[in-house]
Amino acid sequence: MKRHEDWPERLGMFLAERKDMPFEWGSQDCCLFVCDAVLAMTGTDLAADFRGTYTDALCAARAIKAYAGAGVEALAEKMAGANGIQEIPPEFAQRGDVVLFDTTEYGETLGIVGMMGYEIVSTGELGARYTPTAEGIRAWRIG
Repeated sequence: MKRHEDWPERLGMFLAERKDMPFEWGSQDCCLFVCDAVLAMTGTDLAADFRGTYTDALCAARAIKAYAGAGVEALAEKMAGANGIQEIPPEFAQRGDVVLFDTTEYGETLGIVGMMGYEIVSTGELGARYTPTAEGIRAWRIG
């Protein structure tokens, strides 16, 4: 998987378009948010196998389990392995990379390193939420 030449502009536009969109299962949840960001940067839809298969938390958990056998971390591992995406130490994650981190409210969550390179952008109840990249548990280099 390779990033488009203009991936920074594409990522910036994607993040700007989504910054005020609240969390919604099946369209603006952590997994689809990250997959949509990767799609914008690369043209590859990592969520093609499960997109459109759920609209609530229970169905999301079932879809993730059916696809990856466990939770969000297993989902990220499977998508990475299936698409030749290299895992990197989280402290080396740069803008456009995918990061797994833990939240007290929601547990394991995926986000994308934002344009400044020092924060993980993810979905929240009122729109984008920002977490320091230092809180990353695992990370994957996109492109």
